Amino acid sequence: MNANQAIRSRNSDRSRPIAIIIGARAPYMHRLYERLGSELDRPLHVLACSAREAARQWELPDPKAYRFEVIPGLRWYRSAVSNLYINPYIVPRIITLRPSLIVVNDFAPTMLMAAVTARLLAIPYGLRTDGVPDTDPGQRSWSHRTMRRLLVPKARFGLGASDGSLRLLEGYSLAAERLALAPLFPAWEPEGLEGAMQSDRDRPYDILFCGILNEEVKGARFFTEVVLACHGRGRELRIRVAGDGPLRGEMQSRFAEAGVNAHFDGFVQQQGLNAIYASARLFLFPSRGDVWGIVIQEALQCGTAVLASPHSGSARELLDAYACGVVRPMTVNGWVSAALDLLDDPERRTNLRHLAVPALKRFSLAAATAAYRKVLTNSPD
Repeated sequence: MNANQAIRSRNSDRSRPIAIIIGARAPYMHRLYERLGSELDRPLHVLACSAREAARQWELPDPKAYRFEVIPGLRWYRSAVSNLYINPYIVPRIITLRPSLIVVNDFAPTMLMAAVTARLLAIPYGLRTDGVPDTDPGQRSWSHRTMRRLLVPKARFGLGASDGSLRLLEGYSLAAERLALAPLFPAWEPEGLEGAMQSDRDRPYDILFCGILNEEVKGARFFTEVVLACHGRGRELRIRVAGDGPLRGEMQSRFAEAGVNAHFDGFVQQQGLNAIYASARLFLFPSRGDVWGIVIQEALQCGTAVLASPHSGSARELLDAYACGVVRPMTVNGWVSAALDLLDDPERRTNLRHLAVPALKRFSLAAATAAYRKVLTNSPD
């Protein structure tokens, strides 16, 4: 190809969109696509398998800098955080759209159909995942392993939400030089951050839980046991619970019977989360298996100290790696001691707040956008 042909090819590519194929939008995704769509030199189309995850009640604004559409298909709702998508209409949609580049998210059958279509049309594709080796179904399931081996090695590039995600992609034979870290980040910026970082003495609540009220993933029943054990030690704590789920009634009943001062907000939209986090001195995140856990970042950016289990990416790669939070195995007595120690030590909480400030810069919208721009505009041949 001579210089003139190369210029014509680049100009032709700029007239064709980039397509990102996802399961369902989350609020942080909308923020990323708005930023990315405003910075790319070609249109950005986001094609979703579902309008929204079944267990979520997010309200998202209409996109301005990217185009969004839901592809008809089937969804198998397996749990509050797991869905299987099969959207065969993705094939004719890609043929019609004819994007210059495709990014598929994770390993649903829809993503495999999109990748096969891309290869047949000579369209390069990349793969983005927030999965990690510890919880990868491909380690245990032949069908999941086959899906990954079909998708990963042929991808032009890989985007991982964490270091663990990059290890997963590399483990399925995507070369390290083709990988980029595109971290997860909160969908909103905190208000009054400077004040929140200085002191938490005026916060009305001692302990906060924020998330889906289930046990199998979020550890809501374990949280209840920790609070009741603190109460049993004679500590009159003020508890706030933001979120909804199958254990809400049980939690409310148990706290009421024990005489625990607990306030339940129910589900809170993104615009209300800043006030929720800024109202508590300590955030508990007893996750039993989150690949990441954006709620830890949300708490940290509001100056709230965090006590977390080791079963999430953000606990390992943010709290532990930057010493800006406390990570403990999930034993009730251990958590009771750790929580009460943090509540009784304002100087330690202040130190954790200051350590969180530089750490959060690595896990930001700017960092994620830079990673996407790198692979979308300079991906290797």
